[in-house]
Amino acid sequence: MWLCYLGCVTIVALCTDGAGMAQHDPAMFLLVQAPVLLAVLVSYWLAVHRSHEAPRYLRAGLAVIGLPVVFSALCWLLPSVHPEPYEYVWLDVDRWLFGDDISRYSDDMPPWLVEVLQLEYAAFYGLCIASALLVGMSSGRHAFDRAVLLIVGGFLSSYLGYLLVPTIAPKLVLEHSHELTGLWFAQSVRETIDAMEANHWDCFPSGHTLLALTNLIILWRWARRWFWILLLPSVGLILSTMLLRYHWASDVVVGALWAWPCARLCDWLADRDGWPEAKPK
Repeated sequence: MWLCYLGCVTIVALCTDGAGMAQHDPAMFLLVQAPVLLAVLVSYWLAVHRSHEAPRYLRAGLAVIGLPVVFSALCWLLPSVHPEPYEYVWLDVDRWLFGDDISRYSDDMPPWLVEVLQLEYAAFYGLCIASALLVGMSSGRHAFDRAVLLIVGGFLSSYLGYLLVPTIAPKLVLEHSHELTGLWFAQSVRETIDAMEANHWDCFPSGHTLLALTNLIILWRWARRWFWILLLPSVGLILSTMLLRYHWASDVVVGALWAWPCARLCDWLADRDGWPEAKPK
């Protein structure tokens, strides 16, 4: 799956002229991803020549470190591949579905709700890591391996979506009468997220929605007690993507619709490659 993703983006980087955009830098793009490719090849070698379990911690490390690296690297490729403003397409869809810009629904949101939703949005990566660890503790190492596979598959497929349909967030497109205000930490958390995000063309599909549902899928399979505990935070995470003006409704709908087929695709790949069966304990 990693090799498929890296192969796709490498071909695009080498075959795209950048449409004259200053940020287009395929050399830097490929250079940053080179260490990830090396780690992927080592993981592949270990799995083939040692055992399925040999690269377990390397796979987990790739998920924790490699995913943010390849995501950020897209800033040197997008939106020069597709400079068309797709955000206005999704704006029209939102207006057709809801009669207004859905991000306007948050204009009168109380500060306490802004605070809660902002913290849930910021907990995105933490929820993914926690879900995989909870699965491992509840159902063992084979379930952990498959959980990591599903999470990585969700992330990488969403990144390919950004490549096909680069879109920026409502908060960067629409004018609002005022900024959202929380109680204590919301503003600083929001500013930190904005400062750390190198790639701003990351709306379609909503990776937050896709991975929130993927987390629930793996928890339902292998750590069902934790499914019920993390259900509400996961729903809040999905709502935060729209109410905090990070995503269009279309992003969220497509991310939600892709979650189950993506999980089944990962299941098929694991079964085809002979991964050990993971049964809930």
